[in-house]
Amino acid sequence: MTKREKYLKALNNEVVDEIVWAPNFDYWLQYNKKANTIPEKHSGKSRNDIVRDIGASLWSRTSGVKAELDSSVKLIVNEYENGDKIKIYKTPIGEVTAKWIKSEDDFSSKFLKEHFIKTIDDIKIMKYVVEATNYIPQYEKAQKSLDKVGDDGVSILDLGCVPAIQFLKTDAGYENGFYMWFDYRRQVDDYISALNKNYVKMAKVQSKSPGDVMATGDNMDATTLPPEMFLNYAKPYYEEVGKIANESGKLLEGHWCGQTDILLPLVPNTKLNIVEAIVTEPMSKMTLNQALDILDGKVVLQGGIPAVYMVEQGASMDEFCNYITNIIKPLKGRKGFILGMSDNVPPDADFKRVEMVAALLK
Repeated sequence: MTKREKYLKALNNEVVDEIVWAPNFDYWLQYNKKANTIPEKHSGKSRNDIVRDIGASLWSRTSGVKAELDSSVKLIVNEYENGDKIKIYKTPIGEVTAKWIKSEDDFSSKFLKEHFIKTIDDIKIMKYVVEATNYIPQYEKAQKSLDKVGDDGVSILDLGCVPAIQFLKTDAGYENGFYMWFDYRRQVDDYISALNKNYVKMAKVQSKSPGDVMATGDNMDATTLPPEMFLNYAKPYYEEVGKIANESGKLLEGHWCGQTDILLPLVPNTKLNIVEAIVTEPMSKMTLNQALDILDGKVVLQGGIPAVYMVEQGASMDEFCNYITNIIKPLKGRKGFILGMSDNVPPDADFKRVEMVAALLK
């Protein structure tokens, strides 16, 4: 069987005769490329080829849709020499502005300093923007991504995130978003409903695209979306887009990279087929085996290597090797498990550890 065939079998919750290893080091690669600190043997190589070199399986993220605003909305993007970036949506009912600033250094991702929604009046404007956003197919882009993966892995189609999380995390920011949620519940729910309709529309276009999995980038965390809110907002959304994905022959995956131990028992009753980047000890109170037991073979878990184990400050080389040998390797043949990262290889990681995993699993 090819790597692709084994990966698809594991994603479909079937037993595979080896541990499928699918690392996520995209941020490490992005940072170190900009900093010109890629190890020499990987210098100039594509992400896909680095994955192949270390003996892992590919999961290539792409999209089969393109967002397009109607003519009544204008998006202005300004970037400045100091690293700041400002986006402005201008609509017939007003305008909203968001600002990103330089975070740690020139190579790190920018920090979202000012969110589009600052006051209750901004919700109306952002709702106008959402309703003016349409999605057009760009299936050729998705097909190219799938072609580049070939027999070495799978293609993941981006769905954005759960609409309530989009509002709280990105559009308003958690602090302001929760105050609004408590003080102006009707207006917030109306906005989340508009986002939901828009994202479902996008999912329907995405479902017809070449690709294997449709994935929500939720950064799910019980501290920011506790169980009651999860049941009210996330579960119905997963059910709706999961049905769209499954009916098109695709799987639905959620990116769950936060503290999720009290949310995980709710997953088997959603339409999620896979939870990815599940965080376990020592970064949460939950062990990997506990997480797998909670999912009970009903939903696939992709994860298993805590990010802190990839840096010298988090674990010695012996501790890292022992973890792979004593915790991960015994999971060979267990249904519902794919070895991945929780969440990403840090920018200052010892990349030798990523390179070693495939050999340690033999």
